[in-house]
Amino acid sequence: MSRVAPFLRPPPDIVTPGPWSRPTTDGVEPLPAGLPDWDYATVLTLRRTLQIDGLRARRLSGLTHDAGLDLGVQWHANSSALRGRAWRAALPPADATTIEVEFDLPGTDLGGTLDLTTTLTLRSTTRDASPAAATRPGSILWSDTQQVVLQGDNALFPIARADFHDLPYPTGAGWFLHIDDDLDAAALGSILLLVNERHDVVIRAFEAAAAPTEADRRVLSAVRTDVLRVLIEHALTHEDLPDETHHAPGTLGALLTNVLRNAYPPMFTLDALRRERARFPALFGSRIHEIADLLSDR
Repeated sequence: MSRVAPFLRPPPDIVTPGPWSRPTTDGVEPLPAGLPDWDYATVLTLRRTLQIDGLRARRLSGLTHDAGLDLGVQWHANSSALRGRAWRAALPPADATTIEVEFDLPGTDLGGTLDLTTTLTLRSTTRDASPAAATRPGSILWSDTQQVVLQGDNALFPIARADFHDLPYPTGAGWFLHIDDDLDAAALGSILLLVNERHDVVIRAFEAAAAPTEADRRVLSAVRTDVLRVLIEHALTHEDLPDETHHAPGTLGALLTNVLRNAYPPMFTLDALRRERARFPALFGSRIHEIADLLSDR
């Protein structure tokens, strides 16, 4: 059932929205419904063109020509539970106005499903407006939303740069995966991949993650494999993670359980994996190399 606004709103055709797109090495491509190559090191650059009848929008909303209207874009990422305003501009009182939208979203703020909501809102009204017109700043006169799934096969948690000289980690290490112990805590707040600013090779690879060279891909493959190893070993050494445990979606326990389920066939129980890790550590490590496709071309 549609919701009726308590004020006049223009018809939907007052705005002709173009498709969302993103720049690529070959130009520009339409934004797909899912981005399997996305990770937290990727800055998402988005573009859109809209045609808007600014005068008609005001008139059909019961507003005068000098009423203030804004066009804006808000974003919301369900995995991080973060949201914000990505872009905003004033809509001039003219018909057939072309608006070019472009902005960047840092990957460290995103994750899961990304909602992009474009809105036409009231900023200010005038005394001569219709009694039926919107009066409260921020009232939405038009909107549309597009969803994008950001579930790539790379690290599904935040990444941060740090100087390991100032931290209790080996100064020459390239990275360190921090994991908390509370299985019921939110996964996104429990895991952090720290990348050592002093390690130029690793820093270059992460900076080029959106378009990596062959050498960058090898470094990122090594990081991905090691991250998987740490997650699996953390799960196996955690006594509160038996086979039958079910954790709420979005928690650390659910993430670790999913990592194990996706990595190993059903016949590999937690007990069997723990025994293999204790008795045959070399085999256990080689199996992780195979699971992660270590040094593959992907």
